Amino acid sequence: MEPINPDGCDYMQLTLHLTNQCNLKCKYCFVEPGPERMSREVAFAAAELGMKNTNTSGLLFYGGEPLLEKQLIYDIVDYTKKINKKTGHIFYYKITTNGILLDEEFLKFSRDNNLSMSFSHDGPAQDVCRIFHDNSGSFDALAEKIPMLLKYQPYATGMCVIDPSTVHRAAEIVRFLFDAGFRYITCNMNYSEDAPWTEELLAVLGNEYKKMADMYLNLTRAEEKFYLSPFDIKIMSHIKGDKYHTDRSRFAMNQPSVAPNGKIYTLSRHLNNPAFEIGSVFSGIDFAKHNLIYEKGASTPVTCEECAIKSRCNYVYDILSFDGNDYIPDISPVQCANEQILTPIADGVAQKLFDEKNALFIHKHYNELYPLVSFVEDNG
Repeated sequence: MEPINPDGCDYMQLTLHLTNQCNLKCKYCFVEPGPERMSREVAFAAAELGMKNTNTSGLLFYGGEPLLEKQLIYDIVDYTKKINKKTGHIFYYKITTNGILLDEEFLKFSRDNNLSMSFSHDGPAQDVCRIFHDNSGSFDALAEKIPMLLKYQPYATGMCVIDPSTVHRAAEIVRFLFDAGFRYITCNMNYSEDAPWTEELLAVLGNEYKKMADMYLNLTRAEEKFYLSPFDIKIMSHIKGDKYHTDRSRFAMNQPSVAPNGKIYTLSRHLNNPAFEIGSVFSGIDFAKHNLIYEKGASTPVTCEECAIKSRCNYVYDILSFDGNDYIPDISPVQCANEQILTPIADGVAQKLFDEKNALFIHKHYNELYPLVSFVEDNG
């Protein structure tokens, strides 16, 4: 199977699952724990595959907990730098970590090699879901890690998960991350079938979003630079219109996941599911199958056809299931409820700031050069 460059694809980000092992057992994690570890042979072949198919490529170090494989990360970056010196191909690096094994040596390495970092932390609710294997909490173990991380990675992303057991503290979690120094914050919903969401808890979620909305308004009016997903994502979906889904689905298409054994899947949550296997790092990507799954994922679920916000919903691509015969878009009721709760709240925030002609808000959302200008301002 020869790799075929997909139409319009000039960048690919491969998510490398370096290990299925983890030093935590987060209650909402979708990665099946196990002894699997990625070899240098598989990792190097993955780097070469990205180089063959695109002009530039990204490598996201993922797990399990990727920092259990620090030496492999060092080896991969060293190998790709040699490729760059020989061919000019540019690699970008990212990592998603729980932070337990962060140290100054790795943070200096990440700074020196432009390895961007996402740090998973649930703030004051950390000890509810993000626990060690002996069931003890991890909050205290990370107290000194956060300032050390932000010293070397001031643009690190703070990532939290909203779970039924912690939803009543969602706004508090976001505030904690902001006060800790994170200026890029993402909130992800636990949509798993096992998550016991109820109408009462979804009502709590709505109240928490309203608290976040007040926070967003106050910080923007105070000219604080920050990024808060899902609010900024929802605002972007309004501004982009129909192009929002096109961009989102193409972005999803261009970031397949590599299992420790080298098999490639459409997304991390589809790891080890044969229906979503699209090749290997040694044989290449079957883009015919990849494109088929992409097209199915980009289609509007039948149940969403009449929805007023279907063009802004985040159902695209990652909610597919396979029924034995075909790929079926199947948005969960909880995800649907979340979209319907969040969208009008985010729109209300945006409308207020737009009506106020808030300079930071308009600059942030309507000036394509804002990220570059902001970076220059921050770094003199």
